[in-house]
Amino acid sequence: MSDLHVERPVVRSFKQKYVKEAAAHVRAGGHAVVWENDTRALLVFQKPSKENPDDFGAWAVYDMGKSRWRVHDRGTWKGLATTLVPRSCLWIVKRRSERDSVHPGPTRVLDLDCTSCAACCRDNEVFLERPDIERFEEAGRRDLMRPPFARRQDGRILLTLLPNKRCRHLRRDNRCGIYEIRPHACSEFPKGSECCLFAREDAFGISDGAAPQVEAS
Repeated sequence: MSDLHVERPVVRSFKQKYVKEAAAHVRAGGHAVVWENDTRALLVFQKPSKENPDDFGAWAVYDMGKSRWRVHDRGTWKGLATTLVPRSCLWIVKRRSERDSVHPGPTRVLDLDCTSCAACCRDNEVFLERPDIERFEEAGRRDLMRPPFARRQDGRILLTLLPNKRCRHLRRDNRCGIYEIRPHACSEFPKGSECCLFAREDAFGISDGAAPQVEAS
């Protein structure tokens, strides 16, 4: 869970007239936010790999509440993937490029120590899937699917949090109390992804780059 070295994409913003530069940045390993106007932007990234569940391009899309993208077969974006950024998420991609404005190059290596962080184990929503339920049952831990550890929401089983928003299974040393049988959503959470970086910044103010700009009141 600790001492991880992750190479992640660096996010850059580009105006529409610089699409060739944006494509070159993505082909070199980065992510690009291409602004068609002030309220419409495309996120451009390398085609996600079906063999890689931690693909940073796919998770950059998931972080915006989306799960689909278009892979282009011609033109400037040939071989690359794009997705329209929802208007409600424009601030998210602005923040990504603001954060990465201090980093040179299309990628950077990030050193992570998950046991000194555990931001992803706070204020989250972890729904159990069928394999998770079967794993709990095989381990003799059906109690994990009942209160106070879990509750029903929209017909699904949701792990509950403590009043301070920590996962009930997160120990004081920031290690997982059910690590060997933890849900798939936890074991497959991609370290260094946009979801991870957002959780760290939101929970602890830890920014992997430039700090958020504070607007004068």
